[in-house]
Amino acid sequence: MKKARVIITKSVSPLFCLLTSMFILTTNVKAQNNDSNFIIGELNHPRIISFYKPLIAQAYRDIGLDVTFEKVGGERGLRLLNEGMTDADVIRYEVVAQPDNNIVVVPPALSNGASFLLCIRGAQCDKSVLQNPDKVIAVTTRFFFNMHVNTTELNANIFEFDDFNHVISLLLNGRFDYAILPSDYSEKAIFEQTKIEYIPLVEHKLVHVIHKKHTHLIDRLSAAIERQLEKEKRDDAN
Repeated sequence: MKKARVIITKSVSPLFCLLTSMFILTTNVKAQNNDSNFIIGELNHPRIISFYKPLIAQAYRDIGLDVTFEKVGGERGLRLLNEGMTDADVIRYEVVAQPDNNIVVVPPALSNGASFLLCIRGAQCDKSVLQNPDKVIAVTTRFFFNMHVNTTELNANIFEFDDFNHVISLLLNGRFDYAILPSDYSEKAIFEQTKIEYIPLVEHKLVHVIHKKHTHLIDRLSAAIERQLEKEKRDDAN
């Protein structure tokens, strides 16, 4: 009986090795495919398009990945990323990564930003307008989440839009006297040129985020982003 067991063990062993090798090969292929056709969501925001998108694109090239960028809305983009339909987002507030979702922050922070209250020239411009039921404010989606408030905490009338540029246009064309928009402070000059008053309401770190299935890229990607940020600092200094 013992001899029979030995014979069976020996006959199964090559098959076991073959199956194990096939499993490892398949796993490696899946891992490689996991990083192919890498899609990064980008919001329609002038600063993202002109600065952060090229920075992130170069970081991915540095680690040997060709990526495709796809324009997404604020809420839709996060839903696509959380569901794994996209692989990353160029930049988001760090608060989007939560323990109960599939979104992971890639350090370091790309910048610091804030949600700004914008007011047309001549309009009352202070935080009290948020509690005034006679005021109407245009905001981008994810506003309530980014501000850490819910609809019952504000008395002003809030209208949500999915596009940063659209909200700016509504404000400049006189459709709204107030807006709340995310910014990394780089638009301050534009606000001042257009006579828009602005008040930072809530500050956040701005970060690159990926789906958790790509966590194996974090170390290399972090180093590549760090190099790009350092390069930008050197270029600014010169």
